[in-house]
Amino acid sequence: MMFKGVGLGLFVVLAAVLILGTFAADYQTFLRQHYDNPKSNVGDNYCNKMMQRRGMTSPKCKEVNTFIHDTKNKIIAVCGDGGEAINNRLRRSKNQFRVTTCKLKGSSTKPPCDYRGNESPRYIVIACENGLPVHYEEGQI
Repeated sequence: MMFKGVGLGLFVVLAAVLILGTFAADYQTFLRQHYDNPKSNVGDNYCNKMMQRRGMTSPKCKEVNTFIHDTKNKIIAVCGDGGEAINNRLRRSKNQFRVTTCKLKGSSTKPPCDYRGNESPRYIVIACENGLPVHYEEGQI
């Protein structure tokens, strides 16, 4: 009988670790794809270099990606009182962030990838899980 209680407790602990690990992995993916603070000094053609460096040019070219040039704490705050819910899933920042949006030139998503960049201040729209950003909503630019 003792093993049933221990087994259930172990199951709950393992399930919690797996769920939290998934959120942490999603947050790490968000950071890899969208966080660049301070803005990297990579010389000419920021977008081509950053998209390649961050693994978004293979096996195919990601069509659009935005890099946020602000602190992790300010980005995370959008998941709390630094953002406003715009639907069940997304939150819009109350303040503007400095961002660079990289868009693929042409219509082919086959490498080599060639991007053009646009840097501007704007409100960001993100999805959050457990208080951490896990998705940047490009369609809300």
